[in-house]
Amino acid sequence: MEYVGDVGSLDPELLQLPDVSPMALKSNPYIADELFSLWLSTPETGRLIKSLLDDAKAGVAINVPGNSNSPNAAGSSPLPSLFPAGGAPPLSPRSTSGSPRIMKRAGIGPSVLGSPLKVVSQPVKEVIPQFYFKNGRPPPNELKQQCLARIDQLFFGHADGLQIQEFKSVTREICKLPSFLSSTLFRRIDADCTGVVTRDSFVDYWINSNMMTMDIATQIFKVLKKPDKNYVTQEDFKPVLRELLDTHPGLEFLQSTPEFQERYAETVIYRIFYYMNRSGNGHLTLRELKRGNLIAAMQHADEEEDINKILR
Repeated sequence: MEYVGDVGSLDPELLQLPDVSPMALKSNPYIADELFSLWLSTPETGRLIKSLLDDAKAGVAINVPGNSNSPNAAGSSPLPSLFPAGGAPPLSPRSTSGSPRIMKRAGIGPSVLGSPLKVVSQPVKEVIPQFYFKNGRPPPNELKQQCLARIDQLFFGHADGLQIQEFKSVTREICKLPSFLSSTLFRRIDADCTGVVTRDSFVDYWINSNMMTMDIATQIFKVLKKPDKNYVTQEDFKPVLRELLDTHPGLEFLQSTPEFQERYAETVIYRIFYYMNRSGNGHLTLRELKRGNLIAAMQHADEEEDINKILR
């Protein structure tokens, strides 16, 4: 038999076994524990324990050897006193008003009884504002109204829309993009190739699609790439470089040699992809575009007449 329990608190002498030596029980404590369990299971022990419980409920002192005051207990009880001589077990409290079970049944809380513990209220559900927008964060209403007022000024007198050569002021003043992106932006909005961009079509592209709240790198990336792609190719840069060569004052000397213009544009595009397209697959991603300095160079090119200071 494997003994697991703790019998250190059981005194073998309490069992009152005259035929068994107390020293033998102490040296084999599991035997004492087994005998004690058997003793508890006898009917006589059950009746004795019930009698003791009845006396305790009635407030009658438990008899000890030499002092028998209980009418229910036999004078020759085999159970020795578990309490100090002349003493009695602690009585159960008469009042049950403070019992947790009674308090729960009556619905009494800790605050009613003056408990120092504070009653924790139900947690308040905090509404977390939306922080992810698939198509970009919508512009604040005040910013939107300011932008619409400026759009109305630039499109005033052009009920049919702006043509491509008239659209550059919109690109610079409202979109804050380099002017040599104007033709590419115009064609992105004029998807049906009507030759004009109306006020409503521009508002739908720039404001309603939340383009105006995106960072400039994302704006340029969306203007350059084809609508059904998530990357920019070398072909997407060609119209931008073509407009840069036609309009930049520092590149006027190339306008008389179209073939050299084309080779110059190819060289610039190759340099862009060589330094920025780390994967070398010809697909420039938004992440790669943001990691390079191309956006800053494009903005600088729109202000600096000496193109050599930008291409270094």
